[in-house]
Amino acid sequence: MEKFLKRKNEEESGAKPPTKAKILRRYNPDFIKYGFVNGGTEATPRAQCVECGLALSNEALKPSKLKRHLETKHPTLVGKPVEFFKRKENGLQMQKMSVVSLTGNSKCALKASYLVARRVAQSKKAFTIAEELVLPAAVDMCREMLGEAAAKKLLTIPLSNDTVSHRIADMASDIRHQLLERIQSSPFFSLQLDESTDVTNAALLLVFVRYRWDSSLHEDILFCGELPTRTTAQECFRCMDEYFTENGLDWQNCVGVCSDGAASMTGRHHGVIRQILDRAPEAKWTHCFLHRESLASKKMSPEFNEVMDVSVKTINFIKNNAVNSRCFAKLCEDIEADHVQLLYHSEVRWLSRGQVLNRLFELRNEVFSFLTEKKSPLAHYYANTKFTAKLAYLCDIFSLLNQLNISLQGRNSNMFFVADKVQAFKRKLALWTKRAQEKRMDMFPLLSDILENTPQVKISDSVSQHLSQLAEKFDEYFPEDPREGHMWILDPFSVDPTENDVALPSHLESELLEVSTDSTLKLQWGKLDLGSFWIAVSKEYPCLALRAVKLLLPFTTTYLCESGFSIVATTKTKARNRLRATLEATLRVSLSPIPPRLDLIMSERQAQVSH
Repeated sequence: MEKFLKRKNEEESGAKPPTKAKILRRYNPDFIKYGFVNGGTEATPRAQCVECGLALSNEALKPSKLKRHLETKHPTLVGKPVEFFKRKENGLQMQKMSVVSLTGNSKCALKASYLVARRVAQSKKAFTIAEELVLPAAVDMCREMLGEAAAKKLLTIPLSNDTVSHRIADMASDIRHQLLERIQSSPFFSLQLDESTDVTNAALLLVFVRYRWDSSLHEDILFCGELPTRTTAQECFRCMDEYFTENGLDWQNCVGVCSDGAASMTGRHHGVIRQILDRAPEAKWTHCFLHRESLASKKMSPEFNEVMDVSVKTINFIKNNAVNSRCFAKLCEDIEADHVQLLYHSEVRWLSRGQVLNRLFELRNEVFSFLTEKKSPLAHYYANTKFTAKLAYLCDIFSLLNQLNISLQGRNSNMFFVADKVQAFKRKLALWTKRAQEKRMDMFPLLSDILENTPQVKISDSVSQHLSQLAEKFDEYFPEDPREGHMWILDPFSVDPTENDVALPSHLESELLEVSTDSTLKLQWGKLDLGSFWIAVSKEYPCLALRAVKLLLPFTTTYLCESGFSIVATTKTKARNRLRATLEATLRVSLSPIPPRLDLIMSERQAQVSH
């Protein structure tokens, strides 16, 4: 009766009854005679049967329970000697090692598969090259250098066409997720976009983005979308707006858009740029500097147009006919010319005109001999020294224009860099015009050589007229200097807001004065690029730095889009004209600077070796 009362009192007081301590049993090496070994650790031993591999709990480490398992599960092994069970133990250990080895090999093969797939995407080659060339070549090299065992390991890497395609899609998806996270964490971003067609006449819209992440400005491909029907402004914007909506991007954060001057892009009421600016009030449109330079240099006077037309006709006469092309190449080889072929002219290629004319000028004597032999009416042009002088001038001026175009190309350009190049060229045009009027042509080396050998040729008036016309076109296409009022961004330590027009409100002028006298920031200014410097300044002067970053974010050219379409042409060829589903994934893996997180991707995939 007392014990019941005691329990009731304990329950009323909230005291818990004492629990019985758990006994941890130890493994005895003598248990091997029952066919059991230690399948756990020294701290927590467990009994494991050497025959069936069954692992029992720690509580089963009793001779009676082990003996009962042997007699009921494996009665044929009762009475076997200890040596028999030890041999079984060795087999069990080898089996465990084999499983661990196979698991490790499978993971290594899976990662190797991803690494090779990334190489294939970056090389823009067909996916079948991994299985048909890369793997056999690697096996051959390993067999010779490391032996047959290493070669057999390589054969377990899955590299079929479908496998490589899936690997590229996995990596592209991971890169896209990383990019979207970065853009969403960036306060602002800018875009550059362009539209073109591929080898199957499919219309593609390519969009690149520049954003702030970590401590610098980054550029990456945002997406490559296919326009199903027309390439109108409505279709282009609909494609972009759907992508923004699906991925949670806000138009309000867009501060710049760069494109060419196509009507679908720049329409006053319904163009793509107009629709973007309506949704992004802080965004500003930039007409691509490369396209503007090309348009400014396109128009020529009638006499230089005639030289260009004759040059194109000459090239087409030689290259359009297979026999003429071979005979001209043989002629050039026989006289040991520097080149054996002319170059086709293309209006849409920025550097084509200068390269075509330079090659024709270098081979002008061979061209004259060939045209004379073929009795072509074009031959008499190349016997005319004035025509040759005009051709030399066009070679010189378009070579200089090509140098300007190349200097404007590249990644991570800003308005200060491109404006410096354009303004310097405009000043050169003024200087060259003045020299041409004074009949000094030493700035054009090819023309200068021709005039020295044939002083009777007079084309200085034509040259000065063309240079004046070129200068007028550059003023027309580059009417403003984007650097005006913003030089404090380029060098905040040499601009005095009290003396210079810095286009800043009063409270930001005060911050600029503080920045210009900060010696610690001046040390960083010499070590960091412009974007990284102002991001570093944002920690102390956020408002001023935000104004600077907004002006540095917008693209100045569509170089990334143009180079992207070149990669599309290399990737999607006639032999791979059905490449549609994985085109964007291939472009993203090959163009994006963001590395895929292979460990994360592999954790979501089951490792399987190739058979």
